[in-house]
Amino acid sequence: MKVFEKKILTLSVLSILLSGTVSAEESTVHVGTVSVQGQALGGGLMVQEDTPKARSVVTADALEKNPGAGNALDKIKNVPGLQLSSNDSSGISGLAYTMRGMSADQIGLSADGVPLNDSGNYAVYPNLLGDSENIGQVFVTQGSSEADGPHIGSSGGNIGLSTKRPDKDAGLFVEQKFGSNSLRKSFARIETGKIGNFSAWLSASNTEADKWRGFGSLESTRIESSMFYQADNGNTSNLIIKYNKQNNYQYNNVTKANYDAAENAAGTTGHRADYDDPRYKNALNPFENLNISFTQTLLLSDTVSASIQPYYYWGNGGGSGGTSNLSRSSSRSGIYDLSNLAGTTAFYRPSMTATWRPGVTAKVKWDINEQHSLSAGYWYERARQRQTQPYITTNNVTGPADRWADSNQFTDANGKIVQGRNQFTTTPAQRVWIQDTWFVSPQVTLSGGLAWESVKRQGENRGSLSTVASQKEAKYNELLPNFSAKYQINQNHQVFYNISRNMRTPQNYVLYNSGDSLSLDPELSLNNELGWRYQTEKMLLSATLFNMGYKNRQISSQDASNDSIMINAGKVNSRGLELEWGGNFAKNFNYYLSYSYIDTEQKNNVTSRGVELPTKGKEIPNTSKNLLTASVGYDDNMWSWNFKGNYTGPFYGDMTNDEKIAGRTTFDFSAGVNLPVDKKFIKEAKLSFGVNNIFDKEYLDIARTIQINSKTTGVATGSAPAYAIGEERTFVISLSAKM
Repeated sequence: MKVFEKKILTLSVLSILLSGTVSAEESTVHVGTVSVQGQALGGGLMVQEDTPKARSVVTADALEKNPGAGNALDKIKNVPGLQLSSNDSSGISGLAYTMRGMSADQIGLSADGVPLNDSGNYAVYPNLLGDSENIGQVFVTQGSSEADGPHIGSSGGNIGLSTKRPDKDAGLFVEQKFGSNSLRKSFARIETGKIGNFSAWLSASNTEADKWRGFGSLESTRIESSMFYQADNGNTSNLIIKYNKQNNYQYNNVTKANYDAAENAAGTTGHRADYDDPRYKNALNPFENLNISFTQTLLLSDTVSASIQPYYYWGNGGGSGGTSNLSRSSSRSGIYDLSNLAGTTAFYRPSMTATWRPGVTAKVKWDINEQHSLSAGYWYERARQRQTQPYITTNNVTGPADRWADSNQFTDANGKIVQGRNQFTTTPAQRVWIQDTWFVSPQVTLSGGLAWESVKRQGENRGSLSTVASQKEAKYNELLPNFSAKYQINQNHQVFYNISRNMRTPQNYVLYNSGDSLSLDPELSLNNELGWRYQTEKMLLSATLFNMGYKNRQISSQDASNDSIMINAGKVNSRGLELEWGGNFAKNFNYYLSYSYIDTEQKNNVTSRGVELPTKGKEIPNTSKNLLTASVGYDDNMWSWNFKGNYTGPFYGDMTNDEKIAGRTTFDFSAGVNLPVDKKFIKEAKLSFGVNNIFDKEYLDIARTIQINSKTTGVATGSAPAYAIGEERTFVISLSAKM
């Protein structure tokens, strides 16, 4: 792996010498299929918006003013509709979120047009997000995926990250953070500045921290680079490379009953405990990944432009929650001879996943006349994913012999590597779309489009302790129309309406589960939005009513034999209101407020272990009806501060709504000062301080393991959901400088 890291570093350095950027004077930032223009208000948490759909944008200014070490999603968690939880404030541990009742694996996530959701189960991992210091903008479309979105698992909305463009001036940016739980983050970025038509940057970072509860540590090393070239004729080339390697220990999720019992015990803080020693030594999560994308834009004429973007993702690693026992009777499939086991033996058994994911997106835009602009495109990806569970020699003193599971793998009496899971999935996917925007008048704009998406799942089960070798495949095709309308009442007021159909292909579990999981239809949603915006130079206000219905909801369940199956849980409806208000007061003060009311309803009962469970009419788990964030800040270009309060209402941890988690209110504070410097050597320097959860609120956070039923019904035994624990009060100090 050290050799691989050297190759990545060499590639990054060479790429800096071969590329450049568009001039920094350009005021339009391209994010997906739309452009955002205008002044950022509310501390950078809102911008003037013309998109005819619900959409929130967080600027680099807001990301930079947040001194925490969190990733880009940690720093946008207060936008309307989004309910997000992270294991800690390091930015490199686990996270989970919902949006309008949809979970993270139903919401598209992309960076610079490249998909980040796992190709198999659509999960989202912090290691894929990169350093937030290199993010230029984050946008959230709460209900609709982009027409050209490269997603096969997005029945909900979409979150997009845009990497910052290289600066026009050469320089060096360095930053050092220190914080609670031995947090240390070192970050450096060097800018080449404009060299003719070229410019680029290269960054490196290292983050280390102790887990805030339990034993173990967290570590991540990143190397990232962006290179831009703009020819004299306006054509541009952009190469982005992001590499990450982490060595983390896992957090243990807890049940509500265990949390309450520990909290009520006199004189103890056990409700914030974690894996004990020595179990934690086998609760590991190593991972390594590389993202490369190259975007070429071409101005073919005054009215026609095109772009092509090939990309490649590679990742390898996995996690374990502790040791697993292996005995002679463990081979239920009969394909292993375990006679060489003397008795029951404990092994480190991580769920390892290796992914190879090449893809390409091609687009063309034709401004036919002053009234019509036509765009079309094609996206293709062929993801391959190998998922294994080898048994690695370990002990409770030093942990596993190889945390990466490359060596010390246990073999049976015939020399076969024993696997608890051994699957290889190939997922070819493609999307074709066409979109027409009609400028009916200076006040009225209509847009309509149609996409066709086709996905094939090809699964090769290579045999494991519980299954014999087999092959399965399934194919899914859908037409996905969309329509939107915007009416600009006057300079300040606009209203919009949007309706779109979104698709989520069944997860790759359907290829390997018991039963007839292959018969599942894709999850399909219909999103309706009606919104109003009021925009001035000093204040932005938006209000959106939404109604989203989706069918063929896909969940994991169990059959009468207790084997895992994927089932169709029927229909769900999510409706509500989202408000966002931001602006600037006199004398350098700013404010921001977001509020969401989300009412969800399951329309069908769900069957588990042959028993029909009462889920009809119940709310979706992990979704609070009321979310509120309010902040006030100050910034005079020398001093800045921000005080924020966040209320998250009660929510359920199971589909039958048997277990309810109380709501909570937390407060955060941050401040910064620009230090006096000698401009000859240091252009600017800043000292920042932040504290999260000021009053050390203790609470259970989002459910990480959702159950269908918490209470036993017939032979359907109830299972307790497992929750993350809200992080204690933490602080961070940051010192940065530009040279």
